Amino acid sequence: VDARFVGWKTFVYGNIKIIYPPTHPLESTLTDMASGYVRSIARVNELLGGIRGIDTLTVYYYTGYGQGKELTGQMYPFADSSAIHFWLPSFYGPTLMQYMLPRWAPEPPRHSFLKHGLISLFDFSGQNYHASTIGYKNAGTLIPISQLAVDTATNSNEERYQSAEAASLCAYLLSDYGPMKLRELYLSNLSFDSS
Repeated sequence: VDARFVGWKTFVYGNIKIIYPPTHPLESTLTDMASGYVRSIARVNELLGGIRGIDTLTVYYYTGYGQGKELTGQMYPFADSSAIHFWLPSFYGPTLMQYMLPRWAPEPPRHSFLKHGLISLFDFSGQNYHASTIGYKNAGTLIPISQLAVDTATNSNEERYQSAEAASLCAYLLSDYGPMKLRELYLSNLSFDSS
């Protein structure tokens, strides 16, 4: 057992297991949190399909940024191959997608903006990324897809501009071409233009 979590409590809801400190101020909301994960997993599976089953989703729920950073050394909530490490203020979707994407596509994409586009698209923040992209176009600040595709600075944790455009593109590809074509593009080792 990891010494950092000795004495922490466990809450189980279906296949969601939340591990949290006994002094967590939002302990009374764990059912809402777990059911939110269940709904989010179902929605992502409905739209992307092909995601290998998640037997149990383990979530370490820290009391906030201070405890999260102290115990994980990370600035932002994140997921690794075995669990989600979450704290507020954050949305459930980004870390859930970090956890689910390797189960949908085993290799990270050559064009990282697609990964951050999917993380943003499924962040469940209520943001309309098509409207954002149209706003960028109207303002004359839209980044061309050819430039976005090779930009390695796209990072859905630290910026919203490029990842918003990427989310809009991913939504378009899902809508017009379907999840398998998006997955083919995501996994392609060819140049973006060739892909």
